Amino acid sequence: MIVELHIIQNFAPSNLNRDDSNTPKDCEFGGYRRARISSQCIKRSVRRHSAFADTVKSGGGEVGVRTKRLKARLVELLTVTHGKAAEEAEKAAIAIIDLLGFKLGEAEKTEYLLYLGEGEVKELADIALSAWDGLVALEIGKEKKKKDAPPEALKQAQDALKSVVAKSRKDARSYAADIALFGRMVADNKNMNVDAACQVAHALSTHKVEMEMDYFTAIDDLQPGEDSGSDMIGVVEFNSSCFYRYSAIDLNKLNENLGFNSDLLAATVKGYIDASVKAVPTGKQNSMAAQNPPGYVRVLVRKDGFPWSLANAFQKPVYASRENGSLEEASIVKLEDYLTRLKSVYGEASIVCDAQFSLYAENTGSLEQLLEKVGGSLNKGATA
Repeated sequence: MIVELHIIQNFAPSNLNRDDSNTPKDCEFGGYRRARISSQCIKRSVRRHSAFADTVKSGGGEVGVRTKRLKARLVELLTVTHGKAAEEAEKAAIAIIDLLGFKLGEAEKTEYLLYLGEGEVKELADIALSAWDGLVALEIGKEKKKKDAPPEALKQAQDALKSVVAKSRKDARSYAADIALFGRMVADNKNMNVDAACQVAHALSTHKVEMEMDYFTAIDDLQPGEDSGSDMIGVVEFNSSCFYRYSAIDLNKLNENLGFNSDLLAATVKGYIDASVKAVPTGKQNSMAAQNPPGYVRVLVRKDGFPWSLANAFQKPVYASRENGSLEEASIVKLEDYLTRLKSVYGEASIVCDAQFSLYAENTGSLEQLLEKVGGSLNKGATA
């Protein structure tokens, strides 16, 4: 079972997702230069949007965080919530992090960002409490080495390690909703890896694009009247693009990652769709304010596990004209025409739900109706 999301979204002049030279990201597709928004940028916008978090929480779930500050959060839990002394809490937190296979670097942060749910961090704190004396006695990072610790301390620490591994096993827990969707890769502890249930494509402009430049100057407000000239000059690159966005969720994998919780499954899918429609990348928004909602959204729930990206509808760039209408209108027509062709070749018996709305249709529908229809298809056992 898969849920596919197709979005057509036209943006005013913007620089939503930049490369290392502050230029809007782009690529070649169909032999033409296209504007691009990376999948990583899109995923972060979605998982950080309140619509996603609120809907997930209504289903009893949580949203994860990316952080290097695992030690600080563990110490906070152990001292504030469980009343442990700060010095001992630091030792226990450091020992747990070491058992997980991570190293602490500058400012006692982990060497790289860890993607964790709050529930997972609380479980680590509980494990630390269960082996408290042993973990404190290890004194990881001090001159005293693990091999010099008392035998009973080593035994407790080893038991704690087994608990950490058991809690991390894929079949032993459910994950934060965004981790369940987008997965997690931890090089130093493969037991913590999570296979993603959601694939997100890079957004591509449906038309060819050329970058434009905004030459700007700034003048010192306290500059004497007799002086002239600018005190700062610069260039910002931007474009204006109509994007096709595509993503697909493997419902069976998502269900597994969420611990086979049907209410949370439905909430996660609805929250993901809602946030995908509403979330906009934040790049250069204070100077360009490209807050343009999608003109077209279509969700297909399919039961054969055969995903259809419709990006190839735009191999030939779309052009705005009096006959074709705006770029957004012309893109919608090409997308629907290509989808009709795919259905005629591959069939459409596998589609169990087809929900959509368009700003350019007479009976447009609404986002709320779309979410209700998709949620209803899940509640009726579409994932069985």
